[in-house]
Amino acid sequence: MIHLRRHAQTALSLFLIAALLGLLLRYFAIASIGIDYRYVVHAHSHVALLGWVYFSLTTLIGHFFLKDIIPQKVYARIFWFTLITVIGMLLTFPFTGYALFSIIFSTAFLIASYLYAWAFFKYIPKYHKNTPAYTVTKYAIIFMLISSIGPWAIGGVMATLGPGSVWYRTSIYFYLHFQYNAWMVLGVIGIFLKVLENHDIRIDPRLFKQFMTTFNFGMVLTFFLSVLFTEPHQWVYRLSVIGGIIQLFSFLLLFKFIRKNYLIIGLVFGKMGWQLMRWSFFLLLIKMLMQLLGSFQYTAELVTNNTYLTIGFLHLVFLGVVTIALFALLENAKLIHLNKTGMRLYLLGFIFTEFIIFYKPAEVILNFPFLPNYNWMLFIASLLLVISITSITLFQIKGNSLKDTSKH
Repeated sequence: MIHLRRHAQTALSLFLIAALLGLLLRYFAIASIGIDYRYVVHAHSHVALLGWVYFSLTTLIGHFFLKDIIPQKVYARIFWFTLITVIGMLLTFPFTGYALFSIIFSTAFLIASYLYAWAFFKYIPKYHKNTPAYTVTKYAIIFMLISSIGPWAIGGVMATLGPGSVWYRTSIYFYLHFQYNAWMVLGVIGIFLKVLENHDIRIDPRLFKQFMTTFNFGMVLTFFLSVLFTEPHQWVYRLSVIGGIIQLFSFLLLFKFIRKNYLIIGLVFGKMGWQLMRWSFFLLLIKMLMQLLGSFQYTAELVTNNTYLTIGFLHLVFLGVVTIALFALLENAKLIHLNKTGMRLYLLGFIFTEFIIFYKPAEVILNFPFLPNYNWMLFIASLLLVISITSITLFQIKGNSLKDTSKH
């Protein structure tokens, strides 16, 4: 038996570690610490993306598609190998940054992700392959593999052109684009559709084909957003705008399906789960609109010249769209237990954090009044997130003990 509940709780523990590292980063702006800020940023981002999100998505995929199918030893070996690579990055990045051992563990993680993809395509049953949920999940994994081109390219760029090259940033943005906008978003949508399919709620084949076509086509075109910092030719901006419009249209197609089945989807997810999924889809709409807005030359230059806009957008996708949906999906699969207090604190911390991050560029761009004690407010907002994630993580222990008691 594959211990998927333990894997989900491992992912949640890694999320808590990433949040604590994020809180430490906020403290850098308040007091001097004898640690390299950049090193902590590397550790925070790697544990967040490759720990919490990766393990959550792969555990959900394992639960809904591979459970009782894949050999237990194969799945367990891939899981433990992946976990070792993430722990290795956690223990090396804060102290060395990008150095020999952190690079070794990062490279090993890429290999682990390839092994997971291999296992998925090798052991997936045939009866799954004709379903929309499988198709979306398949593309999510393909885009995850495509994103890995970025890290491999970084090594070559560093060795030949150096970190000051345009291609260095482009390689990083290539990775982030296909991680944030494809692997994570499609992964969440794929599992969402799978939950509904398990309750005989199916998307219309024609509507689904339109959704996949527009989403994937828009995904490719919106990559040009990642190179707008180079101030390219006008046709690159136009392609970015077209990509943004197409992706927004793809979301509206998905929304059409959700609206048609709104009430029954609510019954499937329950009150809290459906509230979280609605939050996620609402934030996904905001993300699509921001993406389109950022495609125009004027706004693209604002984003390039203000890192707070980029950080706010990335946190919107990671903490909002993806994480809120993961909470709902993991809870629906009974892989974690959610408590109302923890989730309310999380949503409050998320909203507070996003407001403060985006307020900083608004001071410059929109002449908003200066916000006093800005760094302390950002620290408190991050502290709310840490408290909420701690509450949710500790609640797993209570949930497990209640389950064990009910067995006797």
